[in-house]
Amino acid sequence: MQQRLEGADANDFLYAWDASRDYDPGPGLERIRAAVTAVNFEDDERNPPGLGILERAIKRVARGKYALVPASERTRGHASFYDATLWKEHLVDLLARSAH
Repeated sequence: MQQRLEGADANDFLYAWDASRDYDPGPGLERIRAAVTAVNFEDDERNPPGLGILERAIKRVARGKYALVPASERTRGHASFYDATLWKEHLVDLLARSAH
């Protein structure tokens, strides 16, 4: 993280956060034809599963699937995606569903 931040520009971070503030993928969800797996973590503080937003939205994706990784001593909230072993099984399933 230290190395990544050394070359970072604070304005880039501000732009990214501001751009995500009003982003809404909702209007195009029905047009997605690819297999999609939306993975979330039970202890995610940025996208709390208790709100049900992702769970409802993925139902609108024709080949969409929702996966919730339970909180554990290995999960780290929103940063849990950095540990691929937590969601590897969902990737394997997605690749199988995507095979021709």
